[in-house]
Amino acid sequence: MVGVIFKHTLRHSWLQALYWGLGLGLMALLVVLVLPLMDYNKMAELIQNLPPFVRAAVGVGDDLEYAFSTEGMIAVGFFGKLALIFAVYPAVMGMRVIANEEDAGILDVVLTLPVRRWQVVLERFLAYLATLFIIAALVFLGLWAGAQLTGQALDLSKLAVSALNLLPTLTLVLVFTVFAGALFGRRTVALTAVTLFVVGSFALETVGGMAKGSAAEGLRSLSFFAYFDALGVMRSGLAAANVAVLVGAAAALLAAGLWAFQRRDVGV
Repeated sequence: MVGVIFKHTLRHSWLQALYWGLGLGLMALLVVLVLPLMDYNKMAELIQNLPPFVRAAVGVGDDLEYAFSTEGMIAVGFFGKLALIFAVYPAVMGMRVIANEEDAGILDVVLTLPVRRWQVVLERFLAYLATLFIIAALVFLGLWAGAQLTGQALDLSKLAVSALNLLPTLTLVLVFTVFAGALFGRRTVALTAVTLFVVGSFALETVGGMAKGSAAEGLRSLSFFAYFDALGVMRSGLAAANVAVLVGAAAALLAAGLWAFQRRDVGV
């Protein structure tokens, strides 16, 4: 029965991924459509007069020239500011791998089928991972459509790489959610852990960025959002080291989740 659970999960989840992707793609389209209406010079002048920690909180850092280019505004205003919204989808899907069904008393019935425990978790995870590619593709489509409608000279390769850059971060959120469900079992506990992980990581990245030059700046390294680096990716492309950190953390959490799930009783 290898692959059956993967196909079943994908068949019942691709449409939801399509809806999420269309929604995020439309938001991307709207951002690109609005950009020609903005006065970048005035915005840059306003931000430049603010204290450095406020600029960091806004997400523009010290490279104001690129941050207030059209592509920089997409990186900061769309990919950067909507990072928490992007993280919602993998968290919702990840809860379906274990926590939701175990809390409802359904998972023990599924495990009576001739499949291994790890197979159920891994194939569901891979199916939801596949839907992340739908999200990234539709986000790029929204950016591409905006560029075509406005006639802006955007570098489509940079937009494509920025959309692709969503995948390591969203995969980590998905894996952590699976890990929380495997470890705790109870839906409310797992959901609380995921919320703290995502919101706490966002807060650490924000505070660490604002505290540049101080000891607190090191807090950024504890946040997975720091490795997302939307502006840096838009400017220079994917950073292999950042991708390696996110993928490595996801692989370790997935292995730990599978190990924990194999060794505990499933709630009925």
